Amino acid sequence: ILPSYIDKGEKHEEGKFICFDHITFWVGNAKQAASYYCNKLGFEPLAYRGLETGSRDVVSHAVKQGKIIYVFTSALNPGNKEMGDHLVKHGDGVKDVAFTVENCDFLVEKARERG
Repeated sequence: ILPSYIDKGEKHEEGKFICFDHITFWVGNAKQAASYYCNKLGFEPLAYRGLETGSRDVVSHAVKQGKIIYVFTSALNPGNKEMGDHLVKHGDGVKDVAFTVENCDFLVEKARERG
């Protein structure tokens, strides 16, 4: 089953939800995960961050299918305690979900008000 998206969200006067921007996964092997999604599920390579681009701590491979963007991120060295501890405890999985919105400051304030 391939992911899809239908906009059904509530529209506020300020801070409207526009769309999902991307989902970031923390994985043991970002290159292998991205390759699987491209070769088996029809995604295409979109972007790369790693040693060649100046990143010394993590490597990321972004893939895209239509409007869906996944970013697979792995540690480049075993000294990355935060990522290592997370993967030991939870395994590969979603780290964060990013949205495109209007008036982000308004939405952050509303989220703080609601706890």
